This record gives sequence, structure tokens and C-alpha cells, in this order.
Amino acid sequence: MRKPFSLEGRVALITGVGPDLGTGIALALAEAGAAVALAARGKTVPDALAQMIAGDNGNACALECDVTDPGQVQSSVAAVLATFGRLDIVVQVASSTGSHAQPLETIRLEEWDAQTQVTTRAAFNLARSCHAALRANGSGRMIFVTSAYGLSGDGGNPIYSACKGGLRGFVKSLAKEWGEDGITVNAIAPSSTSANTEAYFLSNPDAWDVFRKAIPMRRMGDPRTDIGPAVAAMASDAFRFVSGQTIPIDGGLYTSL
Repeated sequence: MRKPFSLEGRVALITGVGPDLGTGIALALAEAGAAVALAARGKTVPDALAQMIAGDNGNACALECDVTDPGQVQSSVAAVLATFGRLDIVVQVASSTGSHAQPLETIRLEEWDAQTQVTTRAAFNLARSCHAALRANGSGRMIFVTSAYGLSGDGGNPIYSACKGGLRGFVKSLAKEWGEDGITVNAIAPSSTSANTEAYFLSNPDAWDVFRKAIPMRRMGDPRTDIGPAVAAMASDAFRFVSGQTIPIDGGLYTSL
């Protein structure tokens, strides 16, 4: 019998694999035993990460994929099936940025469209392209990365909050639609460190002091040791009866669910 958190024999596709959150999630899934397909618009990070995983006796491949393009998403899914023969887990990390305040009156329509395309449109593309493969195994896992701002809103960044809130509704809808296929659909709302957040807080120490005090654990999560393992657990049999949920992984920052 497979151990609860083992992903041995399973194949995961991760989109938006950058040096921070995407890398942390990919390494955690690979460590749990999954073969991982690493997708991003550029292959620099996926290539290096695939080599690292292979060097640690894991199984990985790198893919170049713009998630806003349905054709590229379909081709990536086909490549995963051709390489590994199946697809069990899909994690969408690719997303719009919420790194700076942007009041509504300053937002141009082009900016709105650009951010919604890489978040909600990408989620649609990925779900449409992956559904049949996830259904084929009867125990598929689809996981989206959203944000606490999609739950609470953010007075200074309505595009980001709308995109992330939209993902939460999409997750609930897919969970209801795909439940009979044995597919669980969930989202995480992480508070995760990255090069961008570290640079911002380094140059704005007062902002970091305020934000740190709002987190009961007084720190942000590490992508590799805090966020990635939680995603691996969600992708495992331990979470097989959890679906339609948005789960904060944030040290207690958001507690209003």
C-alpha cells in the first residue's frame, strides 16, 4: 500500500517554474517520488532544475510554455504524456504579479487584460487541456496558486485581488464538475519568500515590520521547506477527500475562512 505522502509512480506538470515558488514546489514533488515536467515561458530555470533533479536520481523534463496560449498548453500536456505516459498532478504557479500597489484610477485596460490572461485565462487553458489526462487515472489532482488577497481583497491592488479571487471561484466550480471523475481541485494561498519580496522589504524595512507583525509566526514561508511540502501533501492520497478548497499556507496570516 502506498504511503500517504508518497507520489511514487505519479507524474506532475508544474507551470510558471521560476527560481522561487515554482522551484520549491517542483523539488518537493520530486522528493516525494513524482516525475515532474517543468514548464515556463523560458527554459533557463526549468532546464537547470531538471538537471538538478536528475542528478539526485529523480525524473524530470523541461518544457517551454506560455500558459496564455492554448496551443502551447495543449502541446505541453501532449509532451508530458509522450514522455511519461500519464499525468496525475497539475500545479499552476504561473500568475500575475501583485508586488506593487496599483489603485484603480491608475490602471490601464491593457494592464488589466495582461494580468487576467496570465492568471484566469491560463487557468482555463490548463484545465481544458489537462482534464482528459487527469480523468483517465481516476485520481487526478489539480492545484492552483492564489493569494490571501483573493480572499480578503486589497485596497491598493484591485487587479491582483480580482485575478486571485477569480481563481478561487474557478476551483470551487471545477471541484463540483470534476468530482465524479475522481479529480480533486484545490488552491493554496501562500505567504512565500522570493527574490522580489526580499528586495522590496530590504528597501522598505518599515513595511516589513508591519507585515511581519501581522503574521503570527513572524516570518514568511520558505518555498522549499514550507510551501513545497504542503503542496506535495495535497497532491498525495492524504488529501484525496479534500476538494474545492483554498488553503492558506501563510503562518497564520489569514484566519477568516
